[in-house]
Amino acid sequence: MFKHLKFIDGTSDKFWEIQTNGATHTVTYGRNGTAGQSKDKTFDSEEACLKDAEKLINEKTKKGYSEDGTVEVAPQVTKEGTVRKSNASAQRKEEAVQRIKELISKGSVSDIIPYLEEYASGNLEVIKKEIRAAKRYWVDYVDLSKDPVFKSKAQYDWGIRGTKGQQRMVKLLALATFSGSDAASWDVFIELINQVRSPEVDQILTYAKPNWLTPYLLQYVRKNTWQSVDYDTLRYAESKGFLEFEPEVYANSMSRLHNPSAALLSFFTTDELTIQRDIPLVFDYETPIHTVYSNYRYENQVNELTWDKIFDQLLADNKIDKAFILTSALEVQTKNWNINLKSYFRKLIDRIGVDEKMLLEHQELFFPLLHAENSAVINFVVDTLKPYFAHADFRLEEFLTWSEGLFMRNDIKSALKTLLVQFDKLLKNRPEVKEQFILQAADIFMVQDLQLQDRAAKFILKHQKDPIEALTEKLTLYSAQMLGSIPADLKNLMVASSYTEQEILSELLISTGEEYVFDPVNEKKLQQPITYPASWNDILFKIGEVIGSADAVQMEILMNAWVLQRANFPADYKEQLEPYINQLKKVYRESQWFHHFSGVFLNMYFQPNKIYQNTDRYSNYSKWASMIGEQLTQLQRHIAKEIQLPLLSLPTHEPFWIAPQTVVQRILDYQDKGVALDLLDLSIALSRTVREDLDGVVPLMDQVNDSQVKAVLTYALGFDDELKIEKKSWVKKLLSSSDNAHVGWLGVWATVARTHYPEAVFPEFEDENLKDIPFAVAPFQPELTFTPSYYQGYNYQTKKSEMVYDGEKLSFHFPNFKQEPHTFIYHKDIYQRGKDSLHSYYLYKDDISYMHSVMPQNTESLSLFLTLGLAAKCDQGGKTPIGYLQEMMYDFFNFDRQSVLFLATSCFNKEKEVRAMATEVLLTAIDRHRLPVQDLGYFLGILMSHTYGPLGRLEEVLGQCRDISSKHNNALIQVINQMLLDYTIAEKMPTNFKKLIELYYDLVHKENQEISIEMKQVFEKLMVFKSLQPILKKLSK
Repeated sequence: MFKHLKFIDGTSDKFWEIQTNGATHTVTYGRNGTAGQSKDKTFDSEEACLKDAEKLINEKTKKGYSEDGTVEVAPQVTKEGTVRKSNASAQRKEEAVQRIKELISKGSVSDIIPYLEEYASGNLEVIKKEIRAAKRYWVDYVDLSKDPVFKSKAQYDWGIRGTKGQQRMVKLLALATFSGSDAASWDVFIELINQVRSPEVDQILTYAKPNWLTPYLLQYVRKNTWQSVDYDTLRYAESKGFLEFEPEVYANSMSRLHNPSAALLSFFTTDELTIQRDIPLVFDYETPIHTVYSNYRYENQVNELTWDKIFDQLLADNKIDKAFILTSALEVQTKNWNINLKSYFRKLIDRIGVDEKMLLEHQELFFPLLHAENSAVINFVVDTLKPYFAHADFRLEEFLTWSEGLFMRNDIKSALKTLLVQFDKLLKNRPEVKEQFILQAADIFMVQDLQLQDRAAKFILKHQKDPIEALTEKLTLYSAQMLGSIPADLKNLMVASSYTEQEILSELLISTGEEYVFDPVNEKKLQQPITYPASWNDILFKIGEVIGSADAVQMEILMNAWVLQRANFPADYKEQLEPYINQLKKVYRESQWFHHFSGVFLNMYFQPNKIYQNTDRYSNYSKWASMIGEQLTQLQRHIAKEIQLPLLSLPTHEPFWIAPQTVVQRILDYQDKGVALDLLDLSIALSRTVREDLDGVVPLMDQVNDSQVKAVLTYALGFDDELKIEKKSWVKKLLSSSDNAHVGWLGVWATVARTHYPEAVFPEFEDENLKDIPFAVAPFQPELTFTPSYYQGYNYQTKKSEMVYDGEKLSFHFPNFKQEPHTFIYHKDIYQRGKDSLHSYYLYKDDISYMHSVMPQNTESLSLFLTLGLAAKCDQGGKTPIGYLQEMMYDFFNFDRQSVLFLATSCFNKEKEVRAMATEVLLTAIDRHRLPVQDLGYFLGILMSHTYGPLGRLEEVLGQCRDISSKHNNALIQVINQMLLDYTIAEKMPTNFKKLIELYYDLVHKENQEISIEMKQVFEKLMVFKSLQPILKKLSK
């Protein structure tokens, strides 16, 4: 049996259904359109189940449930068993409800007004309640998949029950009966207002005379800015008395003149009411008039804006005052509007051609705009007023009052250069304002731009020979921000008594700089022991920590503690875990390790005897990150076999190190309990084990029975430098398989060897299965190449798809996939993945710390993988690179060439947060003498040569490292030296290349560095760029 019932009225919209299956029935209930919630009930027999189902159906039917949702409440019965008769008023209401249902079902619009004339009086609330229910049933978009009436008729699972006629009936009935509060939540009336000329809507509005349409429209267009009512419709409705004039509604409507007809354009430029009352509204309300075209075509090079045509015609016909446009457009610049809309009004001022007289009459309207937040507004003001600075009627003193503080802004360099030139010209005829000019020009030294500062210094030195108190105070205050030789040039004006030339030269020749030398210190790693959970309460706390954490090592600690403490769990541990289980079900995190953990932990709760493995493709995209799944599988085996031993790879010290004594002791514990070692677990453990605190380790190793285990421990801990790999006989070689123990041990030996000797070559592996595996026999150093990148785009002018150039993309050639030996860590993700090599969106920030933790002493392969996966292009990887940059902040992190390349690409990264993190890495690494500056400069030069990314981003990163200390400045000089040496000069100077040279000049001057012959030769080549010649000549002196 199956029964689906609904209850739809003015306040409810719900369903109830029951389905029997043998002796069990399932009741499902909830809101229409949702899955609802279900409850099962089992009986002794199928007959009892059906009897109870019939009883429940009858109860729901009595409450008004029906198959189509129409509420049909059972008639009330008296004590004597007779049906209680309704009074006249109730009967009238019932009749009104029945008639409106028939009307809607029939869809006869012409019967609306007769119906309301007959039934509305005294029954209006009942009618409105029925209209609301009808909207939910006939008009709303709902799930029809479980609707027995409409399921077979619907083409899709979701749809609308009503026909167009039935939907229109419901909307018109609402328009005729609703008040403003009733209508507020309905969005159907905008459709009817746009159809106000139709006889049906006209008749309803004439009959009902709703007084709420205008405020309804205002609220609607504010919430839905992309929708509006046609302007001619508004005017018609206003003339009929259906709507009142509302300025914001009219402004919104007028701004939507997309591809207007000639007749409509003519109306806009000839109708007096439109011109006098409505057109000025576009200056009062924020509208998208800057995006509305009169005859837009994709193939056109330029498309004319509708409002340009309107204003042009109105001006030509003298129907709008040019001064009105000027003052209104200027006032717009003070409003917090869309910057492109404000730009349109600035262009409109240029378009209308304001003459000298009008501009001077309204000059005071320009001055406050000098304090605008948007730099484009200030540049516009300066460019517009520039020709009139020397005019007799120009109020220069007032302009200077408004321009106070302007010269400190870093985003209006063009305007500042213009003002310096104009000030220089004005001083010939206006010497009385010299001090104001000079004091304002001095503020430019707050702007980190060498060319601009140089202009300001020359201007000040030209017009001010002796120090004055106000200027001296400013220059002294700004001296730390001055670039290059400017502090020395202005020295005479910075103190009350002037320096002699010999004193200035002697000061310049004093070098107090600290030279940067790459000299990384081998930091002790075993400093902070990890505290493991020792009780059930500790484990509960750790579960909450892991659910909210991004650190996979904390999860390893939890899961190992789960194995060790399982025998001590309280009897009600599952009940105590319920809040965490519910939380874990709801949590989603972009992390492979978390996907593995959540799946395993939920399985241990619900199916503790089953070993769970996450085989999802995307949860195992990175072979390194998916190793956590194999560790968790091993822990589940421990639980299944009741082995109370931790994994060998469980870290003992923060953040992920293992102490030698601990790893040997764990092996002895496995030996004592007869538990076989998992060789991948052993590989990870030895990769994390450091050669520190070795006292007492040798006696422990002597207790290890297995000769191969003892040999690999001796090698891993540095007591022996010989690879004592067990050899196979020729018979075993013939019979060998890829998963046998010998291959597993080869992987362990190769992992340990590559961990401690990253640059070494191991001929011992050449005759084994490791011969063609990256990083096994020798370091894997593929050639860095750059190839053009393209994407498929559509050309709207030619109306054809075409490949669009998208910059250079760096790449490495990886070998084909070969996973064995499974126990060798360093090669796992170094394989070709098809045409696109790696998909950055499957690499997650939270996984990087775990990937680093399994091979922390040699990061070359990880750096190679992440560079290709996250930095093949400067706009790739989002903010995920931050994860690896954070790992580089550890004092023990070793900057090999591949990790330096990753750092170099991060300096060009599109995301500001990534560049900020790269800056932090540079600052810390330089301070700790850990940064190989020559390698960094080399890669930056290569990336710059291949236009890898905008140079402005690199200049920003290096600029933020400037003046932290003399040592940092010296390191930056070495980086830029090497970068310029390895830069291949292009035909066209890259954008912002000059800024890099200015940064270099400032650093060299501050540190009093000698320019090498090699660098002078580079400068000679760079002389091909004319704009660089002045600063290059300064550098070559």
